[in-house]
Amino acid sequence: MSSASRRIIAFSGSDEQIRKGGYPGMSAFLFDLPVLPKGFRFPRSYLELAASGRWPDITPWEFLAADMARSLNYYGAVLQRYRQSPLIPFAIIADKTGLHNDGYVTLALFDGSDVDGDPRVRILDYAKPSKTPWDNLAYQNFEAWLEDAKVESADYKSERAEADAPDRE
Repeated sequence: MSSASRRIIAFSGSDEQIRKGGYPGMSAFLFDLPVLPKGFRFPRSYLELAASGRWPDITPWEFLAADMARSLNYYGAVLQRYRQSPLIPFAIIADKTGLHNDGYVTLALFDGSDVDGDPRVRILDYAKPSKTPWDNLAYQNFEAWLEDAKVESADYKSERAEADAPDRE
């Protein structure tokens, strides 16, 4: 199998199309098959978002699939830190303003040991290095995480607007 046909490219389609490498022209990067834990499958709703290329605006969260280099960087860092526990990072908060988490990185990760096609989502908070993703907040699945991320985004944007507004005294 060529490396091009092994590459997972997200799209809205059948499992057969996923195995064949998706459709030409897709731009979301979701890692190569040999890198992912055996049996792991991305949630269908995540694949559909990646295929559409219309990522929701959930600032301060950003989807890693939109940036191959960043995806690989954080996947490698997580793989080295948690060698025995497969985690696949898919979203990041890296708020340089410091408004969120004092500027420390926060990662949302699929639990790679969950192979049912609707994996749990774990959170890795770089501001709390003593806590593992298993000690931290977790979500039942991608949909639950996304709903919470939308609420968090609305709160963040409101706080940013207040912080950016000129004083009216």
